[in-house]
Amino acid sequence: MNVKRIIKESILREEKFHQLNSEITFTFDLHHDSGGHTAQRKWRHGSGEKIYDIDIVKLLNDAKEEIVYSIIDGEIRHNRRFIISRDGGDYLNVVINPEKLDTTHWNLVTITVMKKSDFTVSSGQLQIFVP
Repeated sequence: MNVKRIIKESILREEKFHQLNSEITFTFDLHHDSGGHTAQRKWRHGSGEKIYDIDIVKLLNDAKEEIVYSIIDGEIRHNRRFIISRDGGDYLNVVINPEKLDTTHWNLVTITVMKKSDFTVSSGQLQIFVP
């Protein structure tokens, strides 16, 4: 590849990142209703420890930059589930269904959460690791 082309593509990617990062909005829908599937499962998976909403929000906020890059790169697409995982520590895993509302507005719907150190994903499924 041509070095100038690589540099130009890199600069354009960074410009797109800064534009999206400043304009994009994520809604963390944690399904607080007691009848919801996610609310029931949120407390059921893993080691028996409770998983608090603040831990989920912190994990998703820590992953925001990588989420934006994954949207730019086309790795995250409308209604294609992906996983955010805490690498080490509490081993929190959040399964998310992204809903593209418009170019800079995505709703990240939490499907389920679990604490599991040996969590595995399906072949071809995106998993973003956060330290």
